[in-house]
Amino acid sequence: MTDRNPAPPRRFPAGLLGPALALGLAGCGALGPAAPPAAPPALPPAAVAAPAPGDALAAFAAGAAPGQEGVVMENGVASRARLARVYHAASGRECREVVFGSGPAQRARLACRGEDGVFAEARPLLRGGGAR
Repeated sequence: MTDRNPAPPRRFPAGLLGPALALGLAGCGALGPAAPPAAPPALPPAAVAAPAPGDALAAFAAGAAPGQEGVVMENGVASRARLARVYHAASGRECREVVFGSGPAQRARLACRGEDGVFAEARPLLRGGGAR
């Protein structure tokens, strides 16, 4: 004689469903794209080696905070300067963009920290820099 009634399907205990889903979904975040590595923090101005004598741009860039304004003397001419931004270049060097003047006469120059820790003027890769 054969039993014509199959066994009822096994059910997952309702009390365990919530915690099982929570644990399963918690791992989903690990499957997404990894966050890019954080850029190394900029050294405080006191930790920066002194720029070459007579390099007023590098001296201002090394000691200024983003948004800070000052006067830079070059070739006996005083120019109003503002540290526009600090960033890490693709090379890994810390670079600082300094904007001189304002309005249509505004121009940007760049100073980057060398391997020796000293800031020096650098050639921007794009004309006009990234001044905003």
